Amino acid sequence: MSRPESGLRRALGRLSAVVVALGVAAPLSAQVAVPERAGAIRLRVGNQFLAVTLDGDRLHGDGFDLRSTQTSIQGRMHGDDVDLQWHGAGVDGRVGPADTRLVLSRFSAQQGFRVDGELAGWPAALVVSPVGLSGDVGGCSYSLTVAGGNYTGWRTCQPNPNGEPISVALGLPENFLALSKTQQAVLLSLLLSEAGMPPAPPRHAPDTGRTIEGPALDEAP
Repeated sequence: MSRPESGLRRALGRLSAVVVALGVAAPLSAQVAVPERAGAIRLRVGNQFLAVTLDGDRLHGDGFDLRSTQTSIQGRMHGDDVDLQWHGAGVDGRVGPADTRLVLSRFSAQQGFRVDGELAGWPAALVVSPVGLSGDVGGCSYSLTVAGGNYTGWRTCQPNPNGEPISVALGLPENFLALSKTQQAVLLSLLLSEAGMPPAPPRHAPDTGRTIEGPALDEAP
């Protein structure tokens, strides 16, 4: 299940290129905040949509019912039990039947962080910075930059990591940014994993009978 290339090395390379292109970045909160202080975390992958409401310590909707504290996240995600706890930079527990072990690292020069380890049995090497989000988590690979207050870009997922990338947009409400960095890192990892939003099933082109993985990028929702 592991990837032949280092997801972290690829992630850092992508983000370095973005930093060079955009110059000095504003703080993370200024980049990704949306007008409402509370509301839904919105994720679009191709023509699939996920809207999960963050209400105080509870994240619920679209298959999620999680409660977060300063040291844990517990509940259900698409029918699977989630039980994750952390002490310092280490996160341990289970997502469904699979073990999860993550380590959070913060960037000293900017308001970003990195998550490494294993989520639900899949390697994780995810970098979140003021200018983008890139890397591997929960069976999916992402390359997103910040534009118009949202993260936008592309993802591929197992079992077809070399398939055609699918377009992605991620919007975060202001109350998400008020959470601790560990809470943000764990919730983002769960949402962006294959378990959070599974890849769309293959469909058949109407005239040729060809199988196409997921939605076409130029199709309207």
